[in-house]
Amino acid sequence: MWDCISGMGENFGLSELKELRSAYLKALPSNGKRYVLDKMPLNFRWIGFILSAMPEAKIIYLNRDARATCFSNYTANFERGHEYSFDQESIAHFYNLHKDLMRFWAERFPIYQIDYEFLTENQESETRRMLEYVGLPWRSRCLDFHKNGLTVASASASQVKRPMYRGSSEAWRKFSGHLSPMLKILELNNRS
Repeated sequence: MWDCISGMGENFGLSELKELRSAYLKALPSNGKRYVLDKMPLNFRWIGFILSAMPEAKIIYLNRDARATCFSNYTANFERGHEYSFDQESIAHFYNLHKDLMRFWAERFPIYQIDYEFLTENQESETRRMLEYVGLPWRSRCLDFHKNGLTVASASASQVKRPMYRGSSEAWRKFSGHLSPMLKILELNNRS
């Protein structure tokens, strides 16, 4: 949704930020909810704009093993805007650029960072901390997110209909012999 930024010109001032905020809020479904969760993978590019247009927004960043993240994206069959995910070398380079940009944003803005593996092993304590960060109360049904019956329109739609599970970050290992172009680039970046 934040891709509308690219068409707004080079000079961004307060009026353009207000316009951006208004356009984003108008584009949201009018379901009467006070909170919106926008987990589009490319949102990381727009964190500066998001927080400038909506200072009350809370950014949550889920850190996950690079190999698991790239493998997951490579096998997700994304649509328009995610062409980087169709090629192993492209996805590894894109991931490395993504990590560099996230370091940049984290130096400038409050970003709540969560480790994926820690979350899967400590679901309740991490969920409690995350809810506290965004200003929402704890409810035990948060642990049963897969039973909420809400519509999910994302690549992870089938995953959110099941309880949280451990070990998904190791799925790439079964295919490691076929992932050498991606793994080489990620390994090189990890050493530098």
